Amino acid sequence: MENKTCNCGAEDKIVIACSGVADVGHISDEVARKLSNNTNRKMSCMALFASCSNEKIEEFKSKNILVIDGCNLDCGKKIMQQRGINEYEYLRITDLGYEKGKTPFIPENIDAIFEKAERL
Repeated sequence: MENKTCNCGAEDKIVIACSGVADVGHISDEVARKLSNNTNRKMSCMALFASCSNEKIEEFKSKNILVIDGCNLDCGKKIMQQRGINEYEYLRITDLGYEKGKTPFIPENIDAIFEKAERL
């Protein structure tokens, strides 16, 4: 996969993903990368949202953000809440019928979730 430079919120439409170790976290990261490569939504890292300055957070509040969490631990959603970002699109993979620890990282699963995510 092609390595792209950091977007760091430069785009108007952003996607961030939990990128966790579990299968659904791995899939959420891959779906975010696929969105970034194939749509006008660009990927930014969740760590940036968790650690950036208050000025940058204010800038993010004006963006169209999609948060993809893998499971009900809701890491991405919690970071948004902690940073005071309340307006964003949200997708949790386990809400789509996929199970943590039982969802293979295969193109069919990635494509099916991507199709739902690109509509947000």
